[in-house]
Amino acid sequence: MKRSSPMALVVSNSTPDDKGADASFISLRDAGKIYQTRTGKVVAVEAASFDLARGETLALLGPSGCGKSTLLMMIAGLLEASSGRILVNGRPLVGPIPELGFVFQRDLLLDWRSVLDNVLLPYALVGQDPKAHVDRARSLLNRVGLGGFEDKRPYELSGGMRQRVAICRALIDDPDIFLLDEPFAALDAFTREQMQLDMQRLSLEKPRTTILVTHEIPEAVFMADRIAIMTARPSQIREIVDIDLPWPRNMKTRESEAFARYVTKIHGMFANLGVIHG
Repeated sequence: MKRSSPMALVVSNSTPDDKGADASFISLRDAGKIYQTRTGKVVAVEAASFDLARGETLALLGPSGCGKSTLLMMIAGLLEASSGRILVNGRPLVGPIPELGFVFQRDLLLDWRSVLDNVLLPYALVGQDPKAHVDRARSLLNRVGLGGFEDKRPYELSGGMRQRVAICRALIDDPDIFLLDEPFAALDAFTREQMQLDMQRLSLEKPRTTILVTHEIPEAVFMADRIAIMTARPSQIREIVDIDLPWPRNMKTRESEAFARYVTKIHGMFANLGVIHG
């Protein structure tokens, strides 16, 4: 299944005009975050600006501690920006976005609930009857290879299986926006690659506006339409790289010359920024 071509994504040091803002689904305009600490101010994100089209996947790529997760939490409405503004579907963001799925680095599953009940947890938390959504939950679990594990407890699963459950939970309400904060960081290389393929399959079934936080260059190239190159803290978006690789992507994609060129190019960018030495 071929993904439709995304709209152009623009990054600029100047403030984009209103017409450009209206054309995008998620827009950041010089959005920044400053933390007040006991020893003074800490600038976590400095003046981030970009436009993200509906159905497009953007990877936030940068070194550990550069503010990627902070920026993601700001886009989710879970952290208030200290400066600038964030627009979602043309409207200023003023609080948490209800129409999104969020997958964290840790799966945050409840070990005393079954796999199925963990996937249905969002409905239980808001007082809705989870039984009305059992069929969708079972379908999601089947699609990530967990059919037959519905009655297991999370402590009976491997790390990769647990993270698949967390992804199903984030997708249970069929969100239009999907945010992933290094969801595969704790997994071994084989499981990580399989999870990347699973995520691609789910996104091809229904394109979602997706933002992935990662510090793995090959992962960003494999999973994204575009990659935001982020500097060390105080974090800035230095450049956006378009990834012109056909969908769907598979193991042959990783072996292609084009894939290798993107990885090499981005390595060079981080070397020029002083993030990679030697």
